[in-house]
Amino acid sequence: MATTARAPSNPPLRAPPGRLPARGRWAMFLDLDGSLTELAPRPEAAALATGTHELLERLHATLGGALALLSGRPVAALDAMLDPLRLPAAGLHGLERRDAAGHWHRAEPRAGQATAVRRAAQAAAARLPGVLFEDKGISFALHYREAPNQEAAVLALAAGIAEQHSSGYELQPGAMVAELKPIGADKGTALCAFMSEPPFAGRIPVAAGDDLTDEHAFRQAARLGGFGIVIGARRPSAARRSLADPAALRAWLARLSV
Repeated sequence: MATTARAPSNPPLRAPPGRLPARGRWAMFLDLDGSLTELAPRPEAAALATGTHELLERLHATLGGALALLSGRPVAALDAMLDPLRLPAAGLHGLERRDAAGHWHRAEPRAGQATAVRRAAQAAAARLPGVLFEDKGISFALHYREAPNQEAAVLALAAGIAEQHSSGYELQPGAMVAELKPIGADKGTALCAFMSEPPFAGRIPVAAGDDLTDEHAFRQAARLGGFGIVIGARRPSAARRSLADPAALRAWLARLSV
């Protein structure tokens, strides 16, 4: 008896359109590490590709200011990388946000809880050779890109810390990283906050990112009538479009900014 071939569970995603019609109707939300710029073994080693500052300046002007960064880095770290350019930005996966008017919005963990989580995460990293502890102030990351064999141990220890402090903290897995972050914000909530304010309000959101943390933004962009662009081969994804790598994203953005 003849059999019917099943459709793939994760069909290939198309590239985003070469042009976005009526450019004044769009809002752009961009992740940095692994999306705008190539991933580095350590966060401090990341660097913007030549021409990225100028590209973002042009795109910001083209979109009438409706361009924001959504990153796991603190906003201060984004500013240092982009200096002297200052863009609307959400850092720490949405826990802190500088809107287009320059006003700050921050989530704060319960007094003393950040200190306890910091100590536990730092101690966990010290027990695992090759694992890097990153202190983001109120959020704490365990990077195992240089020790991929430590993945199971890192995730288990981080999950235990999150469970112990579940009243205020949660585990956010990412690309070769486990992050302990305060509950209550993510890249999706940050995108929605921007979309309620000028110059983003009333526009169609497009979010580009490579990591699990970007899925929150992809889902909210789709809910608001836009779409997500996943960078790289990670699947499944809530994104409706994809690009192969950061160079492909920069090339696409360059076409939009002329």
